[in-house]
Amino acid sequence: MNKLKKELMDNKNATSFLEQIAGPLAPSIVKIFTEEAMSPEDISKKLNQKITTVRSTLNSLHYRGIACYKKQRDDKNMYEFLWEIKYKKIIEILLLQEMKKYKNNELMINDKEAHDFFYCPNKCIEVPFEIAAAYDFHCPTCNKNLELTNSKNKLSNLKKQNKEMETNIKKLEGLLEKIKDNTTGYVCDWKVPFYIYFGY
Repeated sequence: MNKLKKELMDNKNATSFLEQIAGPLAPSIVKIFTEEAMSPEDISKKLNQKITTVRSTLNSLHYRGIACYKKQRDDKNMYEFLWEIKYKKIIEILLLQEMKKYKNNELMINDKEAHDFFYCPNKCIEVPFEIAAAYDFHCPTCNKNLELTNSKNKLSNLKKQNKEMETNIKKLEGLLEKIKDNTTGYVCDWKVPFYIYFGY
């Protein structure tokens, strides 16, 4: 599991996605989980971070179904919250994002191969021939003459991006098949405000 987790977290898209949805501490929190659940206090000590920052990050991850918790009594008969990470969920979301980008790129590639495009030198617009003709080949914003786009470089970049995404999609699909989900018995779906659960 640790090897698979490392492979997932070595993926730049995974790190950037976690930071985007839960802040800069999210990748570090996800990385320190092993086979055992952890409390926010444990995480706070291991990462030397404020408990409020840890809780806030866990809550943001929980909102996306990535961090899951269960409530149990400790040695002092007090309730504590133990957390686990749903790595499958991270992969599923990343896969959906990559597939969406791939399809969008495919549409752009098909569009640019089928039409001539014209652009404004001031970067106001880029439009297909039919619309450029309707504008009499003048930018409707700044009135500059519209120029024919050299689509060769753009097409090359789009196709290169798609090849990279194809490779990444295959890697993520392979990880999804191998990685196990240890969150049985945990609450993974965000339903009510967290201050109700945790008494903030």
